[in-house]
Amino acid sequence: MTGQSLRRAFGNETELVAGAVDVARAWADFAAQSLLIGLQGQLGSGKTTWARGLLGGLGYTGRVPSPTYTLVELYPLHGLTLVHADLYRLEGDADRELDALGIREWLAREATWVLVEWPERSPLLVAQTDLAIRFEPLAGEGRELIFTPQTAIGISAVEQLVSGA
Repeated sequence: MTGQSLRRAFGNETELVAGAVDVARAWADFAAQSLLIGLQGQLGSGKTTWARGLLGGLGYTGRVPSPTYTLVELYPLHGLTLVHADLYRLEGDADRELDALGIREWLAREATWVLVEWPERSPLLVAQTDLAIRFEPLAGEGRELIFTPQTAIGISAVEQLVSGA
Protein backbone atom coordinates (compact mmCIF):
# COMPACT_ATOMS: atom_id res chain seq x y z
CA MET A 1 0.00 0.00 0.00
CA THR A 2 1.47 3.34 -0.96
CA GLY A 3 -0.09 6.76 -1.10
CA GLN A 4 0.83 9.87 -2.99
CA SER A 5 4.16 11.45 -2.12
CA LEU A 6 4.45 14.95 -0.69
CA ARG A 7 7.35 17.23 -1.58
CA ARG A 8 8.60 20.07 0.61
CA ALA A 9 11.56 22.31 -0.27
CA PHE A 10 13.76 24.09 2.28
CA GLY A 11 16.28 26.76 1.32
CA ASN A 12 18.70 26.25 4.19
CA GLU A 13 19.29 24.41 7.47
CA THR A 14 17.23 26.88 9.51
CA GLU A 15 14.21 26.27 7.26
CA LEU A 16 14.78 22.51 7.42
CA VAL A 17 14.72 22.55 11.23
CA ALA A 18 11.62 24.78 11.27
CA GLY A 19 9.95 22.39 8.83
CA ALA A 20 10.72 19.44 11.11
CA VAL A 21 9.25 21.33 14.08
CA ASP A 22 6.08 21.88 12.02
CA VAL A 23 5.93 18.16 11.20
CA ALA A 24 6.21 17.27 14.90
CA ARG A 25 3.31 19.57 15.71
CA ALA A 26 1.22 18.21 12.83
CA TRP A 27 1.82 14.66 14.03
CA ALA A 28 0.94 15.29 17.68
CA ASP A 29 -2.14 13.07 17.30
CA PHE A 30 0.10 10.14 16.30
CA ALA A 31 2.01 10.10 19.61
CA ALA A 32 0.04 7.12 20.91
CA GLN A 33 0.86 5.04 17.83
CA SER A 34 3.94 3.30 16.58
CA LEU A 35 5.56 4.80 13.51
CA LEU A 36 8.59 3.60 11.53
CA ILE A 37 10.17 6.34 9.45
CA GLY A 38 13.01 5.69 7.03
CA LEU A 39 15.32 8.66 6.41
CA GLN A 40 17.08 8.26 3.07
CA GLY A 41 19.73 10.44 1.49
CA GLN A 42 23.42 10.87 0.97
CA LEU A 43 25.87 11.78 3.74
CA GLY A 44 25.33 15.35 4.89
CA SER A 45 21.86 15.64 3.37
CA GLY A 46 20.23 16.75 6.62
CA LYS A 47 18.77 13.55 8.08
CA THR A 48 20.13 14.07 11.60
CA THR A 49 19.43 17.81 11.46
CA TRP A 50 15.81 17.04 10.58
CA ALA A 51 15.61 14.51 13.45
CA ARG A 52 16.89 17.22 15.84
CA GLY A 53 14.16 19.58 14.62
CA LEU A 54 11.50 16.90 15.01
CA LEU A 55 12.62 16.21 18.57
CA GLY A 56 12.59 19.94 19.32
CA GLY A 57 9.05 20.16 17.99
CA LEU A 58 8.09 17.31 20.31
CA GLY A 59 9.41 19.27 23.28
CA TYR A 60 12.83 17.68 23.72
CA THR A 61 15.40 20.26 24.86
CA GLY A 62 18.49 18.13 25.42
CA ARG A 63 21.45 17.40 23.19
CA VAL A 64 20.72 15.32 20.08
CA PRO A 65 23.91 13.67 18.83
CA SER A 66 24.19 11.85 15.55
CA PRO A 67 23.68 8.12 16.10
CA THR A 68 26.40 7.30 13.54
CA TYR A 69 28.78 5.88 16.16
CA THR A 70 26.37 4.80 18.90
CA LEU A 71 24.01 3.36 16.23
CA VAL A 72 20.91 4.02 18.40
CA GLU A 73 19.84 7.00 20.51
CA LEU A 74 16.72 6.88 22.69
CA TYR A 75 14.54 9.87 23.65
CA PRO A 76 11.76 9.33 26.21
CA LEU A 77 9.23 12.13 25.81
CA HIS A 78 5.85 12.82 27.38
CA GLY A 79 3.80 9.76 26.36
CA LEU A 80 6.07 8.99 23.39
CA THR A 81 9.43 7.35 22.92
CA LEU A 82 11.50 8.32 19.90
CA VAL A 83 14.27 5.97 18.80
CA HIS A 84 16.82 7.38 16.34
CA ALA A 85 18.99 4.76 14.64
CA ASP A 86 21.70 5.00 12.00
CA LEU A 87 22.56 1.85 10.04
CA TYR A 88 25.30 3.47 7.92
CA ARG A 89 28.19 1.71 9.67
CA LEU A 90 26.63 -1.74 9.54
CA GLU A 91 28.22 -4.04 7.00
CA GLY A 92 26.13 -5.92 4.45
CA ASP A 93 22.61 -7.03 5.39
CA ALA A 94 21.79 -5.40 8.72
CA ASP A 95 18.73 -7.56 9.43
CA ARG A 96 20.70 -9.90 11.69
CA GLU A 97 22.01 -6.89 13.66
CA LEU A 98 18.53 -5.52 14.48
CA ASP A 99 18.07 -7.75 17.52
CA ALA A 100 21.41 -6.67 19.00
CA LEU A 101 20.42 -3.03 18.52
CA GLY A 102 16.98 -3.61 20.08
CA ILE A 103 15.18 -2.21 17.02
CA ARG A 104 12.72 -5.12 16.79
CA GLU A 105 11.70 -4.58 20.42
CA TRP A 106 11.07 -0.88 19.84
CA LEU A 107 9.04 -1.61 16.72
CA ALA A 108 6.71 -3.82 18.79
CA ARG A 109 5.92 -1.09 21.33
CA GLU A 110 3.04 1.37 21.22
CA ALA A 111 3.69 5.12 21.41
CA THR A 112 7.11 4.66 19.82
CA TRP A 113 8.46 6.36 16.73
CA VAL A 114 11.54 4.79 15.20
CA LEU A 115 13.57 7.01 12.86
CA VAL A 116 16.11 5.01 10.87
CA GLU A 117 18.83 6.60 8.81
CA TRP A 118 20.05 4.37 5.96
CA PRO A 119 17.08 1.94 6.25
CA GLU A 120 18.03 0.44 2.88
CA ARG A 121 20.75 -1.50 4.74
CA SER A 122 17.94 -3.65 6.17
CA PRO A 123 15.42 -5.17 3.74
CA LEU A 124 13.26 -6.05 6.78
CA LEU A 125 13.01 -2.41 7.85
CA VAL A 126 12.36 -1.19 4.32
CA ALA A 127 9.45 -3.64 4.08
CA GLN A 128 8.00 -2.41 7.41
CA THR A 129 8.55 1.32 6.92
CA ASP A 130 5.39 3.38 7.40
CA LEU A 131 6.88 6.50 5.83
CA ALA A 132 10.01 7.00 3.76
CA ILE A 133 11.49 10.50 3.72
CA ARG A 134 14.01 11.09 0.95
CA PHE A 135 16.43 14.03 1.34
CA GLU A 136 17.46 15.45 -2.03
CA PRO A 137 19.98 18.30 -2.40
CA LEU A 138 18.92 21.54 -4.08
CA ALA A 139 21.04 24.50 -5.15
CA GLY A 140 23.17 25.97 -2.37
CA GLU A 141 22.16 24.74 1.05
CA GLY A 142 18.67 23.75 -0.07
CA ARG A 143 17.00 20.39 0.42
CA GLU A 144 13.84 18.85 -0.89
CA LEU A 145 12.16 16.26 1.29
CA ILE A 146 9.95 13.70 -0.38
CA PHE A 147 7.51 12.04 2.03
CA THR A 148 6.31 8.69 0.62
CA PRO A 149 3.77 6.76 2.69
CA GLN A 150 3.94 2.97 2.55
CA THR A 151 1.26 1.92 5.04
CA ALA A 152 -2.11 3.19 6.22
CA ILE A 153 -0.55 5.11 9.12
CA GLY A 154 2.03 6.56 6.71
CA ILE A 155 -0.78 7.75 4.47
CA SER A 156 -2.49 9.35 7.48
CA ALA A 157 0.76 11.05 8.48
CA VAL A 158 1.19 12.58 5.02
CA GLU A 159 -2.48 13.59 4.89
CA GLN A 160 -1.99 15.35 8.24
CA LEU A 161 0.91 17.33 6.73
CA VAL A 162 -1.16 18.26 3.69
CA SER A 163 -4.16 19.38 5.77
CA GLY A 164 -1.92 21.36 8.11
CA ALA A 165 -0.16 23.19 5.28
